[in-house]
Amino acid sequence: MRPHMSTPTTHRLRRLVLAGAVLALAAGPLTLPAAAAGPIVLPASGAPAVAPDPSGTPSEDQILIRWRTGTTDEQKAAVERAYGLQRLDLASVAPRRGQAAMDIATAPGRSPAAVRRALGDDPNIVAVAANHRRELAADITHEPYYGEEWGLNNTGQVIDGVTTSSGTSGVDIDGPQAAGLGIGSPTTVVAVIDTGIDFRNPDLTARQWTNPGEAGAKATNGKDDDGNGYIDDVHGWDFCNDDNTVYDHPASNDEGFGHGTHVGGTIAASLDGEGVVGVAPAVRLMALKAFEGDWCGSDDGIVAAIDYAASFGVHLINASWGGPDASTVLDQAIADSGALVVAAAGNSNVNMDAPGADAFYPAASTLPNVISVAAVDQTGHRASFSNYGKTSVDLSAPGTNILSTYPLDGPCAGHPTCYAFMAGTSMAAPHVTGVAALVGSAADWLLRDPARMRARLMSRAKPLTSTTGLTVTGGLINAFRAADILAPAVSAPNAFTIAAGTILGTSTVKTTIGWPAATDAGTGVASYELRRHASSGWSTIAAATTAKSATSTLTLGADYTFTLRATDVASNVSPTATTQVIHPTLYQSGTSLATYGSGWASYASASASTGHLDSTWKGGASMTFTATGRSISIVSPKGPTRGSMKVYVDGAYVSTVNLNRSSAQAQVVVFSKGWSSAGSHSVRVVDAGTPGHSRIDIDAFVVVR
Repeated sequence: MRPHMSTPTTHRLRRLVLAGAVLALAAGPLTLPAAAAGPIVLPASGAPAVAPDPSGTPSEDQILIRWRTGTTDEQKAAVERAYGLQRLDLASVAPRRGQAAMDIATAPGRSPAAVRRALGDDPNIVAVAANHRRELAADITHEPYYGEEWGLNNTGQVIDGVTTSSGTSGVDIDGPQAAGLGIGSPTTVVAVIDTGIDFRNPDLTARQWTNPGEAGAKATNGKDDDGNGYIDDVHGWDFCNDDNTVYDHPASNDEGFGHGTHVGGTIAASLDGEGVVGVAPAVRLMALKAFEGDWCGSDDGIVAAIDYAASFGVHLINASWGGPDASTVLDQAIADSGALVVAAAGNSNVNMDAPGADAFYPAASTLPNVISVAAVDQTGHRASFSNYGKTSVDLSAPGTNILSTYPLDGPCAGHPTCYAFMAGTSMAAPHVTGVAALVGSAADWLLRDPARMRARLMSRAKPLTSTTGLTVTGGLINAFRAADILAPAVSAPNAFTIAAGTILGTSTVKTTIGWPAATDAGTGVASYELRRHASSGWSTIAAATTAKSATSTLTLGADYTFTLRATDVASNVSPTATTQVIHPTLYQSGTSLATYGSGWASYASASASTGHLDSTWKGGASMTFTATGRSISIVSPKGPTRGSMKVYVDGAYVSTVNLNRSSAQAQVVVFSKGWSSAGSHSVRVVDAGTPGHSRIDIDAFVVVR
């Protein structure tokens, strides 16, 4: 026997209320425009007209044939005669697509499936299939009424027939960008505890969850096949009427009958070229009806619905409802559920942080698996009706003029599909639930950890100045940032050059460390962190730089290791990339690695880094330094008697360096050249023979290897 459920005549001690209203119905505290006289019944198809197929045959009944290379026209004609095929004119069906290797045909009066099976054995044919129609992958912008869904993509548009005010571009959840990362998984299930979902709406039919223990022939056998206490609970359960009808036709006194259908569409309306699209259009919806009219909506039914969802391992629950009183029983059910409960903050324009204020539960619950949602309008400001609270409400989501699916009866009776605009925190909550479904579809570990999921949704919210201080985050839910779970790919630093123009220290050298740009398939790279390890331990060189290089003073002769991490806009941090040991070494001008031609002489110099210089006054005099490393730098003095030198690297001219300066300056890094990996390189210096001051000096070389 299943647990006893209250019947419609049972006295209810505590009743929760829905947190949304159809604009036309104006339930609750909302003051809604008089112009909105009812749910807006949109045409059955808002898609542009498509030219009819010239064959008059549905696409799925057409036969697509891939001929074997070399098949002649005569052989093709023989196959068509043998199987009773009529070839379609590719020039009219698909201009510029016709090719000898492919044909489209029909089989009048015969089963297309049977003909395809027979054709599969023909030696002239490589492959045969139905001419399936495909949809653009994750292109949510092709839904007919996508332009009205400002919550997904706000371009500042005016919502036709609802408001004459334009919105603010960018105040949205970044729906198109998030869809580029994924549209959710059919294995991800969202429990919608509400007034039921009318899955007859074409945008919702494919989104219904099916109980595997009651599917197929078991669906209507009148037995509790899965032994959970509910008979034929195929797509959910009606906790108001204690049956498996997850949607009931509206009663005369039931103004909120379309609430659950609307909520479900915001979460998951299909990406099917029909009507609207949900935030996560590939996930499944478990319909748990716990509200009906003015008599059903108490904690006993709601708790039973939560327990039902938990029994199937559902990790996301949309709660577009609430009430003024806390309940330990409701809290315990939520805590036990293992699910993230996305709760509407309520529509009473109340600061729930204020002493004595009427809070709205479960939104006001302090449980770590409850996330509470306020509503904002198209300009990014708190909706006039929405509850708020800097400590009681977590974030906000679009909640006014929200277009979504609606039941196919009541005001929409006789229409093949129906959509309506609604407002309320009830409409804001499913935006957040949809985002959580996107995240959970890509990251199962987050789906199974509601506290971490909640933290992710909050930390990835888009800051809104207008709601700062009104919610915990002050931000708007952002699908793109939240659903981007892939960390950037980063490479270890590969450039270590001494900054030209710097002065050599007593035993140190100022080094520029560079690295390749990280890549990120989602929101993009936001910053880098560079750390350095020396004998004294680890230190941070750059904590959050947007540049691809940073400067660090290194001790000559010491060993260093550098690590790099990248963080993307969604706060995903890359694995650490580590360099090999980096070792800067100072070589005196007389090192055996240096070869001097005629015209050079060595002189003692107290200002030189190694106590002497190698100098020449002879134009054309040259020397060559050869070493293995990642960079080679030349240290020379500058002054009024110095001239210029030409520098060649690995035999190629690189630059002419001017050593002339009005006052003397010693130990200057005058030239530096780096490579992405260590190797053997030669640097050749030639006196440019500057008239009147042709002297050039070599003090030292610095090699980073």
